[in-house]
Amino acid sequence: MLLYLVPLLLVLVGITIWAGVNAKARLKGQHPPPGQLVDVGGHALHIYCQGEGVPAVVMEAGGGSLSLTWALVQPEVARTTRVCVYDRAGFGWSDPDPRPPTAQHMVEGLHTLLGKSAIQGPYVLVGHSMGGMLMRLYAHQHPEQVVGMVLVDSVHEEQALRFPEPVRQALSILEGQTQRQLGFFSALAAAGIIALDPSRVPVHAKLPQAVAKTHQALLASDEKFFRSLRAEVAASTEISAEVRAAGITTLGNMPLIVLSHGKSDLLPPGLHLSSQALQQFESAWQQLQSELAALSPCGKRIVAEQSGHFIQLDQPELVIGAILQVVNGVRNA
Repeated sequence: MLLYLVPLLLVLVGITIWAGVNAKARLKGQHPPPGQLVDVGGHALHIYCQGEGVPAVVMEAGGGSLSLTWALVQPEVARTTRVCVYDRAGFGWSDPDPRPPTAQHMVEGLHTLLGKSAIQGPYVLVGHSMGGMLMRLYAHQHPEQVVGMVLVDSVHEEQALRFPEPVRQALSILEGQTQRQLGFFSALAAAGIIALDPSRVPVHAKLPQAVAKTHQALLASDEKFFRSLRAEVAASTEISAEVRAAGITTLGNMPLIVLSHGKSDLLPPGLHLSSQALQQFESAWQQLQSELAALSPCGKRIVAEQSGHFIQLDQPELVIGAILQVVNGVRNA
């Protein structure tokens, strides 16, 4: 009996892989990049701009996120000025960077991308989560280009040192589990299995339906997302260390708004942390947010009471308002 089952199984596997390859190609064809792909030195990054005016707003997504995360914010800001979103290497429509994912490589990539795209400064930088930390490093290295900033529940480079020990231990265990899961999903994506039913790819509930489908299609049609996210997660400690080493103690007198979550959803369920550890974690996060606002004497902090970590999706009007406030402040200076 086994002699008949083995070849049948091989045939079924072959058919599934063939169907997956075709499904990946179909998804890529249905969801082309809305912006342009720009060679930044051996690989291309995707950038998408809307609107006209100065200062130009440049938006950076958080760790493992695509430019699509700004879908509710970009069109509204574009009514007032030029606003550009982009995908870091390996995410969205951007090619992977053959080099390791470091903070310096990411900042260099964005700097080259803006220059080659002829997007004239000055810039108001907007960064979510890890993207906020990268935008602060960009402003630190290119202060002549940056005139304002909005940080959206931004990561702080010292947080891993200041979170309570039980949280640090739990996050270390979670990182190992995440790496194994991403390796598994990368294999499924490479074989085309995920492309057979991209609707199963989880997305934020508040993404517009069409944007959510594009997000799912991008993840399902190419394993590069899972490989890139795996590398980014593995490098997260070193990325924070790089930014700490830069010694960013001030952003000058630029207009700065720091938006912080009001509903804590950063730690996933199942970490088995005590209520005390959770309270200490939240207290440390909010303290670090206050310290970010203090990087400029013009800094202002706003707590998004109805938002979790993705404030741009939970309360996009707050992010839009903050960006326009900074833009108008720059224009009226």
